[in-house]
Amino acid sequence: MSQFQLLDCSSTLGTCCNDTSLTLVLNITQRVLHLIQIIVPILLIIASTIGFYQLLKNPEMKNGVKSIVNKYIAALIVFFLPVIMDAVLGVLPGSFSVSACWKQARSSAEITRANQYTYVSYDDGKKASKIFMDPSSYEKGKKKPTGNGSGGSNSSGGNVGSGTGQGSATGLAIVQYAKSFVGQRYVWGGTWNGELPYTGTDCSGFVRGVFKHFGINLTRTTYTQWADTGSYSLVNSGEIRAGDLVMYDGHVGILTGNGNEIVHAKGSKWGIVTDPDYRQCSSHAIKGIMRIHGVN
Repeated sequence: MSQFQLLDCSSTLGTCCNDTSLTLVLNITQRVLHLIQIIVPILLIIASTIGFYQLLKNPEMKNGVKSIVNKYIAALIVFFLPVIMDAVLGVLPGSFSVSACWKQARSSAEITRANQYTYVSYDDGKKASKIFMDPSSYEKGKKKPTGNGSGGSNSSGGNVGSGTGQGSATGLAIVQYAKSFVGQRYVWGGTWNGELPYTGTDCSGFVRGVFKHFGINLTRTTYTQWADTGSYSLVNSGEIRAGDLVMYDGHVGILTGNGNEIVHAKGSKWGIVTDPDYRQCSSHAIKGIMRIHGVN
């Protein structure tokens, strides 16, 4: 079963792990090693202590001292086994998938635990499911139409939209880049580094990836993006420009500057879409409109 990329990928740092299934297996391996690191040395030390006591009672026991020493040595080796594994995998090339995924296994586990191992559907009625899912089980967004895009969006999302947005060159470029991914899938909990190939992501991951493509770094979730007040200024609804973000309570999208139009990763049912009116495309309460510093 193919899995989606959960973590950021940096080939420069040698942390490019594109196989989430492998990351999950390696995290389980790390947990098992840590259990062995604790339990086995304790058992060996207990066995050595019993052997030492027996040796005191019967000093003529054959191989008594050797057996005790071997148990203590084995206890030390097992205790440092995770450290040995880290050292061995640490010297392997970063491009080696097991090495890269081994480094990210713990971070991956922390992310999935933080998200309680579930994806949340906005309003399509699906039950919460395990975060590690086959992406083909998600409903795809509607495909980007061909032609000059003269047709407007509809309430269900999926069309590219029409008109030329108002904003700076950077803002307009951000919108154009974001719209080029209309029709791509939505994956809750997934992240995307902003470059091709696109990897399934959620609303905040999509916004973060688009801005990262233009050298603007945003935080990972809607809540941290909203909390990072030093990265943006609030603007009024009548002052919308291309590249502004509309922040909801648990959702975020990119305003195109073409009226109230928005491009966003709407949910597993739709994928990445444009909607004609940000005020009516989500059931989440609107917090405000953010103008990211460096865009306008």
